Amino acid sequence: MFARSSAFVDKWIAELAVKPVLAAVAADAKPAKAGKAPAAASSSTPAADASSMSKCCFMVGKVVEVSKHPESDKLYVEKIDLGEETGPRTILSGLQHHITEEAFLNKYVLVAANLEPRKIGGIPSAGMVLCAGNDDRSKIEVLNIPEGVPCGERIIFPGHDLPAEPVLKKKLAKHYESVAVDLKTDDKGNAVWQGIPFMTSKGPITSGINNGIVS
Repeated sequence: MFARSSAFVDKWIAELAVKPVLAAVAADAKPAKAGKAPAAASSSTPAADASSMSKCCFMVGKVVEVSKHPESDKLYVEKIDLGEETGPRTILSGLQHHITEEAFLNKYVLVAANLEPRKIGGIPSAGMVLCAGNDDRSKIEVLNIPEGVPCGERIIFPGHDLPAEPVLKKKLAKHYESVAVDLKTDDKGNAVWQGIPFMTSKGPITSGINNGIVS
């Protein structure tokens, strides 16, 4: 659920909020060989080359299994299909007080998919389900994905379209931290980054919480 990377993630683990993971494939452009005409310009801008957002991977997934953690009254253990050949990932979320198992099962969710995996409640968690909440976190809701979005669809922001890092671990974790501070909902409940909506192929990702925090 709610969490950041590095310092943010450590803080939220203490509160049993969901954490980290992996995903995507990074690739560097090869320089043109001497004597040949320069390659066509990439569709990615120079800003995207250095963009923390372009290094992060936010993907749509479907909760195909969910159960209560055997030793926690806050944590769910989920199996989430992200359209990967390796099959559904195990992800833990501190959402027992905010959504029922019945409502969570088969729900499409937004996952931070390339944070470094960590154990939550003794179980390895390979991702973080993103939620919206008010300032004091007394109200928390799983973000809503438009109908028809396929599992594994990555959310791409204009100008930040380079392949994501496989895993944001060690020094790379700072990129998620940089992005996380600007994850919010606007006055209409749309999930946004720096005021730009999280847009899928079927429309924006939304929440019932306006002007909230997304993590």
